Amino acid sequence: MTLIRAIHLNFVSKPVGLHVHQLMAVARWIVIALALSHNFPALATKTEADALLRSGWWLDSDTSNTSVSHCTWLGISCDNSGSVVEINISQPDDFPCSSYRKVTVDLSSMDYSLLPNLTSLRLPGNCLTDIIPLQICALPNLKQLYLSNNYLTGELPLCLQNLTILEVFDIHNNQIDSPIPHELGNLKMLIHLDLSFNSLNGTIPTTLAKLKNLRHLYLQRNSLHGSIPQEIGNLTSLKLLDLHGNSFVGPIPSSIAKLRNLTHLYLQWNSFNGSIPLEIENLTNLVYLNMKKNKFSGCIPSEIGNLKSLTELNLSSNSFTGPIPPKIGDLKSVAGLDLSFNNFSGKIPYELESLSMLSYLNLLGNSLHGLVPKFKKLHNLDCIDFSYNHLTGIVPQNLFNIRHTYFKGNEGLKIMRTELDALLRSGW
Repeated sequence: MTLIRAIHLNFVSKPVGLHVHQLMAVARWIVIALALSHNFPALATKTEADALLRSGWWLDSDTSNTSVSHCTWLGISCDNSGSVVEINISQPDDFPCSSYRKVTVDLSSMDYSLLPNLTSLRLPGNCLTDIIPLQICALPNLKQLYLSNNYLTGELPLCLQNLTILEVFDIHNNQIDSPIPHELGNLKMLIHLDLSFNSLNGTIPTTLAKLKNLRHLYLQRNSLHGSIPQEIGNLTSLKLLDLHGNSFVGPIPSSIAKLRNLTHLYLQWNSFNGSIPLEIENLTNLVYLNMKKNKFSGCIPSEIGNLKSLTELNLSSNSFTGPIPPKIGDLKSVAGLDLSFNNFSGKIPYELESLSMLSYLNLLGNSLHGLVPKFKKLHNLDCIDFSYNHLTGIVPQNLFNIRHTYFKGNEGLKIMRTELDALLRSGW
């Protein structure tokens, strides 16, 4: 304002007959002064092409030919008007930084305010370092933000809530060290949220329950703790929930019964406890259930037999007790069944003979007793492990046609692979 005031005083001190060219000069100075006082960076980059060029994200060989539109540059897509709608500079997960053409992409070097129509920003595997710049929140039309497999640090900026039409946010495999912002619950259009393989801490914000369109929620391999909030049941569109490799505690909330679209549930490698809720029977679309390495206890409810879409069931390394329920035989699609390292007792249920798709069966490290079933109908079996139980009798000969068979640690179990073995062992 000092410059404008000086120009104004100089102008009024002149005679009334000021020439036209002097008026024009004064006007130009006023425009420049206003620009300087309002937005100096706008003088440096005036167009989308300028913003792309000054970012340093492209080689000189890509940008030196000024007669070629920036829309032809590698990874750039434009709409019919020539405005940038997508930037896609993606590298494979195992791509070494040292051989990358620009060594690194500086996430802060782009003037995002000059890309108002950008809908997709994909920069995975580009060795990005430092924090996520706040300027990235100035993209009102952004729908996809992929920043995975980099070295980003710091916090998730609260201003991400301004990206109100964001559908995909993927920042897995970085070094983000902060709680999950409650403000992420304002991203009502979000379909895919991947925050896995970082150093996130704190609990799961209950505000995430507002993401009614969310289909995939990846929170695995962080330092999160606390319990699964009851509000999780509000995510009725959820198909995949991955919480493995954290420090979660507490039981599975009964509200999980509302997640009728859920196909994959990963809870392994936490400290969850309690029993399997009976309401789990409502998850009839569940294909994969992994509860390995927790502190679950109690009996397996017979209601688990209603999960007829299951192909993998892993309940290993917990403290489950009681018999293996015969209703597990209703899981006709199961290919992998792992109940190892628990406290199951009773006999191996003959109903397992109904699992015609079964290829992997692990009952290692329980207190099962009785005879080993023949499993003659299980033609897909490739591996069985019945080691360290209390099984007795003779191992059925047909089981030795299976590629991997393990019976170690069953003192009352006799193993005879051939008729000759049987004769020799008889002592006759």
